[in-house]
Amino acid sequence: MTLLLLVAGFGHSQSVSKSNQAAPEKPMGTQSAPSGQGANAAAAEELKAVLAQMNQGAAKFQSLQADFEWETFDKLIKETEVQKGQAYFRRKREKDLEALFNFNAASGGKESLSKQALYKDGKISLYEPKINRITEREVGKNKSDVDAFMSLGLGGRGDDLAASFAVTWQGWETVEGVKAAKLEVTGKSPSIQKVFSKAVLWIDPERDIALKQQFFQTSGDYRLTRYHNIKFNDKVSENVFRLKTTGTPEIVRLHGD
Repeated sequence: MTLLLLVAGFGHSQSVSKSNQAAPEKPMGTQSAPSGQGANAAAAEELKAVLAQMNQGAAKFQSLQADFEWETFDKLIKETEVQKGQAYFRRKREKDLEALFNFNAASGGKESLSKQALYKDGKISLYEPKINRITEREVGKNKSDVDAFMSLGLGGRGDDLAASFAVTWQGWETVEGVKAAKLEVTGKSPSIQKVFSKAVLWIDPERDIALKQQFFQTSGDYRLTRYHNIKFNDKVSENVFRLKTTGTPEIVRLHGD
């Protein structure tokens, strides 16, 4: 069980906007590649270079703060929902990533906190202020898979990405003025494959961060996350990685997978 699944389970009722039209992601500025064996060799070299650059960037990654848009597309009903908020990531040790997502809801022209999702110390916690409840789940034996998922373009080593996922080179694209390496990944472990059938990452290899992440289901549903106003390696307060509760919330503990 990952942060993606836990948040998604509570996500549909807190959408910011809806559309009955599908909005599939379109390539932006994709560079054409030569055909045949030369193209395969060139792609392999590009991928090798990007993964090596990610290895170097991972050693420098400390934290990331950004606004995000989380777009969910349901193919069956052809409806798109968008949630917005702020995301915070911090790596305390080489493979110890903490993450917090604040989801906002618009009401009366103002935004308020609709829920918080925290991943810390091998535990996923979801706080819903409206009902003052925290749902917790220990990731247990799946911690390595959760860590692999959480490191997709968030300061993870390129070698670790290739160890947990089959990685395919998709070329270079420009995302908000930044040259991004477009990678398609599929999980190697069954538990990762349960979460998504494949993902596409748009990574700034210099900072080793993802500018966009798109996760697909075999049904054709997808979740696309875009990050804006990125603050890289700025100091993040310890208080950020705590749930902002009021009073005494109800706590529901779920069993790990």
